[in-house]
Amino acid sequence: MDFELPDEVKEFCDVTRDIVRDLLPYELEFQETGKVPPIVRQTLIDNGYFGLGLPEEYGGLGMGALAQCAVQIELARLPPQFWTELRPLMGPGAKNILNHGTPEQKARLIPGMVDGTIPIAFALTEPHCGSDLASMRTTAVRQGKGWVINGSKTYISNGKNAKEVIVYAYTDKSAGRKGISAFLMNAETPGYSIDGTIPLMGTATPGVYEMSFNECFVPADALLGEEGAAFGYALEGLNEGRLNVGATAVGMGEYALELAIDQAKTRPAFGGVIADFQAIRHYIATMATDMRAARLILLDACWRYDQGEKRRELASMAKLFATEAGSRTVDTAVQIFGGSGYCRGFAVERMYRDIRITRIYEGSTEIQKNTIARELLR
Repeated sequence: MDFELPDEVKEFCDVTRDIVRDLLPYELEFQETGKVPPIVRQTLIDNGYFGLGLPEEYGGLGMGALAQCAVQIELARLPPQFWTELRPLMGPGAKNILNHGTPEQKARLIPGMVDGTIPIAFALTEPHCGSDLASMRTTAVRQGKGWVINGSKTYISNGKNAKEVIVYAYTDKSAGRKGISAFLMNAETPGYSIDGTIPLMGTATPGVYEMSFNECFVPADALLGEEGAAFGYALEGLNEGRLNVGATAVGMGEYALELAIDQAKTRPAFGGVIADFQAIRHYIATMATDMRAARLILLDACWRYDQGEKRRELASMAKLFATEAGSRTVDTAVQIFGGSGYCRGFAVERMYRDIRITRIYEGSTEIQKNTIARELLR
C-alpha cells in the first residue's frame, strides 16, 4: 500500500499552494466589496484550472478524480466564491457532456469550458424536488424537429453567468425515472429566464439562482445522450461530484486546523498561551485525527474511482465523513479563536459559513447514509 500522492499530482498541488498563497490577499477586497477581483478568475484560467478534469484533446489537463480532489483540497483555502465556476466543470454537468455528448456537442462546448468563455450550469433541482429527482415537473415535449421545454429550477449555481445550461426534464412522465432526459440549452433561447437570486450565507456570490422555461424550443440535437436515460446520468455524475464536495470540506478543515494551531500557540491566557491547557490540546488532537481520517477516506475513494471502482457507497462514505469532520473541525477552530472567531475578517468565521452547505448539496448527510446502507444491503 502506498499512501503518497503520485509525484506529478504532488507537484501540481505544490504549484496550487503557491497560487493560493498569492490570491489569498485578495480576500480582504472581496469581503469589503462582495465582488471577486477579476485577477482571480484570470489566474485560474491562465494556469489551467478550468480544464482540470477535461480531456487534453480539447485543451484540458485530463486529470482523474484523485488529482482533481487533491488540487481542490488546496483551492479550498480560498473563499469558495473565488473558484465557484470550477465546480460545474468537475461535477455532474461536465461529466454528462463528457460521457454522453456527441462528438459535435463536445467539440462545440468543451474548448470554451476550458478557456472560460462558455460557463455552464447544471439545472436539476426544482422548488419541490431536491433529492427526490423522480418528482420533478419540468417537461420536454416533442414538437417538429425539436423539443419544447416548460418548467422551473432552483438553487442553480452559476445560473446567471452560464452560456449553456444542462436541463433535466420529463420526456415521458408515465415511464417514471425511465422517462427523464437531459438537454443542452443555450442561455439565449427565447422563453428562458433567470427569475431571481437566492442570497446565501456563504459559498456563492451573489447567491444561487431560480430559472424558468416557458415554451423554450430546442432542436433535436440538443438531446444529451439517450432519451429517457438521464436519471442514470444524474446519479453517475453525482458520485464524482460528491468526491469533489468532500475535497472542499477536507481543504477547509485542514486550513482551519492550521489556523487554530497557530492561534493556540500565540493567544495569551493566564500567564501563558491557550495551548498550555489540556482542553485546547484535546481539541487539537481530535481535529487532527478527524482531518487525517477524512483525507485518507477521501483519497482512497478517489483512487478506487480512477481504477474503475465506481461504487456509490465509497463516494457517499467520503462525502459523509469529510463534510461532517470538516464541519466539526471548523466549528472547533472558531471556539479556539474565541470572540475573534465570530468576527468578519477572520478566515475561520468565513469558513464557518461556507462549510455548512457541504453537508447538504450533492446529497445531504441523510441521503449519503441511505445510499451507503442500500448499497451494502443489496
